[in-house]
Amino acid sequence: MEMTCPCCKNGDTYEGIGDPCTFHCRTCAHVWRNATLPTAYYGCCTGRNDNLPDLEKKYTDRLKGIVRYLRPGQRILEIGCAEGAFGAQVKQQLALTYVGIEPSPDAEIATSRLDRVHRIPARELDLAPFDLVLAFHVLEHIEDIASEISHWRRLCKPNARLIVEVPHRSGNPLLNNDRHQEHLHQFSLASLAILLDHAGLSIIEASTGHFESTVYCDSLRIIAQLEATSEQNRKELLSRFAACLAGPFVIYGVGGDFRNYVEPLLGELPVAALCDSSAKQQGKVIGQHRVSAYDPAALAKLPILIASTRHAGEIRKSLLAQGVMQQAIVSLDQIYG
Repeated sequence: MEMTCPCCKNGDTYEGIGDPCTFHCRTCAHVWRNATLPTAYYGCCTGRNDNLPDLEKKYTDRLKGIVRYLRPGQRILEIGCAEGAFGAQVKQQLALTYVGIEPSPDAEIATSRLDRVHRIPARELDLAPFDLVLAFHVLEHIEDIASEISHWRRLCKPNARLIVEVPHRSGNPLLNNDRHQEHLHQFSLASLAILLDHAGLSIIEASTGHFESTVYCDSLRIIAQLEATSEQNRKELLSRFAACLAGPFVIYGVGGDFRNYVEPLLGELPVAALCDSSAKQQGKVIGQHRVSAYDPAALAKLPILIASTRHAGEIRKSLLAQGVMQQAIVSLDQIYG
């Protein structure tokens, strides 16, 4: 039977041998079953974390992986929040809003721990977008994974982080195949990364070896970011320039870095003057400005952007020698870093 890979959309696949029957992609190494669970199946499941050994080990691993992305005032959505125990730990770290999706009766317990819990799937939610969307060991249960990712993406703010964790292949290095009846997909690093990339998400970080349980001891976690549009990136850059350089400022250096990182925004920046120490650059007209040598007497009260990475050190040294205050000098890495 010919099948198209649900991750990379390649048709170079083959049917595995065994029960249950699986399909394998030669391109991205994804493995999946052409099966469907009853719609109400997960609505009846409850107490999945009851009496599990090393439960805190799982939560500690997860918290360690996301803590760098936590900020006060964030809106966080956890898809498949179970009884809300992990979300409760996150809420202890910072003042933020934590919302869960949980179809099972465990949602009743989660409601007492989280800010809000929904028992409907992500595709039916009409909520304000979130800063961080979490899905731990959910995606492998879903038949139409591409469609599901699109719903998760819709619930992300621009530049939001999406953190997805699934079993890495079988989830255990001693097993060649995951025979869990609920697991319809076995992801490789390549297949999950490609799936997210096709959904318009940029991979920030990918790692394996994360602990889910004593059996599923090898989990794959990918942290992705919603790809910003060109307009969104432009607005973000302009806000960074404004934060670092309040009011009119001087640009020092009009070489390659200037042309790449500053000139495209020149017409929207409050630039008072363009300066360069090179006689070859002086006299050139760029936009509405004529490049000149730096004049401390005329420009001393204005902050200065050093628009060069290679020569930033020597330019800074020269400006300091001319009486420019250290706090008035801004470098490109402060804006782009």
